[in-house]
Amino acid sequence: MPDAVLWATEYLRAQLDVRPEAFTADVLVSDEVPNPREPRMVIVRRDGGRSETLFDNPRLSFRVWSPRKEDANALAAMVEALVLAAPGHGPVIRATSESGPSKVTDESAVPLRYLVISIRTRGKQL
Repeated sequence: MPDAVLWATEYLRAQLDVRPEAFTADVLVSDEVPNPREPRMVIVRRDGGRSETLFDNPRLSFRVWSPRKEDANALAAMVEALVLAAPGHGPVIRATSESGPSKVTDESAVPLRYLVISIRTRGKQL
């Protein structure tokens, strides 16, 4: 099965890099929070989902930070739109919003938004 988190981080990096909006500039997209933190980050994690013989159905969570709450809102909405538009890119054949973007309090005091999207990917036959 394709690594859904790896796919999501690579896909979002490429998509955000070509966006003209200021809030999409210099966004770190990763599967872990770095130390020190970056001002704008999208952190992707697999939060479950079942696999079948040829298909995987991962539930992906996205934590989105940006210094201004307006930019955090806009960046989270952009992440959601990009992932929901992903079917046909790589192994993704379906994407469904499960939750969010929602405001979440973070110990860093940097505005944080959280969303969950389920995707369906197709593996390759051996």
